[in-house]
Amino acid sequence: MTWKPYSIEEMEHLLKTEQSDFTAAEHAKFARTKVPVIQVRCFRSEQKVDGHLFVVANDGKTAIVFDDVEEEFAICKSHLLDGVVREWGLAGSLVFALMHLK
Repeated sequence: MTWKPYSIEEMEHLLKTEQSDFTAAEHAKFARTKVPVIQVRCFRSEQKVDGHLFVVANDGKTAIVFDDVEEEFAICKSHLLDGVVREWGLAGSLVFALMHLK
């Protein structure tokens, strides 16, 4: 299967789908931390230097991003969003990534 990057519209649809099983507390936390979906550059390896992640939430210290290569939500430090993100940790679903935000 050939990898195809996600579009912003596909990300918006995925976010709606992921929120369908949220509890009231998870909805409140995501509403407080969500940001307009944007792409940020990331560094995957020496062989694949041109990459990106989608930022979907940010609490000022930690951000939730979506890695469309791994097709998982991940977390990274918020200050990394100013440049090229080089470190992020996969978390699986949006609800699990959300646990890392304050």
